[in-house]
Amino acid sequence: MNEITLGQLGSILPEIILMLGGLLIIVLDTFLGNEDDSGSGFMAMTVVFLILGLVGSLLQFGLDDVNVMPLVTVDKFAVFMKITVIAGMILVAVAGGSFMNKRVAGRGEFWSLFLFVTLAMSVAVSANNLLLIFLAIEFMSITSYLLVGFLRESRRSTEAGVKYFLYGSVASSIMLYGMSFLYGASGSLYLPDIAAAFVASPHLTSIVMPATVMILVGLGFKTSLAPFHQWTPDVYEGAATPITAYLSTASKTAAFAVMVRLFVTGLAGFEIDWVPVLIGLSVITMTVGNLVAMKQTSVKRMLAYSSIAQAGYMLMGLASVVTVQQGDVATLGMNGLNGLMIYLFAYLFTNIGAFLVVMAVEETEGTSDVSAFNGLGKRSPWLAWTMFVFLLSLTGIPLTGGFVGKFYVFGAAIQHRYFYLVLVAAINAGIGAYYYLNVVRAMFFPTTGESAEAVEYKPLPMRTPMAVQIVLVVCLLGTVWLGLYPTHVIDWANSASQQLLTFIY
Repeated sequence: MNEITLGQLGSILPEIILMLGGLLIIVLDTFLGNEDDSGSGFMAMTVVFLILGLVGSLLQFGLDDVNVMPLVTVDKFAVFMKITVIAGMILVAVAGGSFMNKRVAGRGEFWSLFLFVTLAMSVAVSANNLLLIFLAIEFMSITSYLLVGFLRESRRSTEAGVKYFLYGSVASSIMLYGMSFLYGASGSLYLPDIAAAFVASPHLTSIVMPATVMILVGLGFKTSLAPFHQWTPDVYEGAATPITAYLSTASKTAAFAVMVRLFVTGLAGFEIDWVPVLIGLSVITMTVGNLVAMKQTSVKRMLAYSSIAQAGYMLMGLASVVTVQQGDVATLGMNGLNGLMIYLFAYLFTNIGAFLVVMAVEETEGTSDVSAFNGLGKRSPWLAWTMFVFLLSLTGIPLTGGFVGKFYVFGAAIQHRYFYLVLVAAINAGIGAYYYLNVVRAMFFPTTGESAEAVEYKPLPMRTPMAVQIVLVVCLLGTVWLGLYPTHVIDWANSASQQLLTFIY
């Protein structure tokens, strides 16, 4: 019994570390009062516990067997997603910590919530029980609502938090109703049991489509899929930029992980029902995101719509997921799921880096409009060139991580002969290049608002904190490394995806 208990504790070691860190900060904040008025101590503790949580996840990196516990499944897929989530939160905490400490009032509360939202995402990526999935998603949502609206003196932040809460509450209730369909039809909350019950009782298959649609309302909200994306631009623009960076990367990763678990595990064998829905959502999402992004004058809001479009590309991977009947999972290079995982990992470095550049420009200029980026190549070549690389990656240009992610999801779709989906995605990638390169034009070839000569001598050089510069270096190296030497991440994603698919099928 003791060995089993220790094994179970080892399986949830990252979650235990994150929970203890959040609770410790609450206790210290209660007893210290205003002694840590700067918030730097709480920020340092948060980073330490996040690093310890990452180490706990890395200890599970060499996991060969699937460790199924009563409520969670700890496999290579869960470990991959967990590492991606926690790594993203470390980058946000290190780079955005000082930015937030200057603006938030209850710093102990903020940093404890930061650890708790990481805990919720870590639980969500490995949950195999409908009840735990819903609780993890709701815990993640509630803490996110608070973090978005934490700038209490900012009207835009408060408005963003309220909008996020109202949209999220409705989406969660609809998702819960869809989950209740699955539970009522199968009599179980466990995803493998639900799949087995549907296979054993073909007359229950009529439940699959309505349950799929309602569940996608909730998860589509969290991943910013159209038409559930309306909250995204307002919340991304109103929230503090570090929180926006977290919402666009780590939160999206956790939601996609839950989507994979639900569809590939709980509704395995019913691709004919849910794949067409995912393909339709993918087309709508990438098209809406790119077309509306073209009209934006705020780079922060443009990146919000870009995040919507990127979610559409990512969804191509799940829509193209392969089964044993369609190919040998053990030898197949592109199974759809590995493309989604590679895309999410590359997107982590790219998008966090892009939002950090926006944060640095906001600090000096007081705005994130495209006009604030005019002549950035003269005022801060370092910021301009890093932003240039991140925009190339978002476009999907070769030698960047974004290209590798797009290559694998596009390849999986072609393998399934979804040629129309690939055609729409390729056209959308071209549209995306237009508005990404518009920012590049403003940084290096300013033509509006002020002349290039005036920009050259503008007495407002960009002063970027050392922590932000360090994280930008990490994001830049991660983006370029994944573009030049993606072998290790590809092998990791292949191993994780194959283990999940072979375990199911």
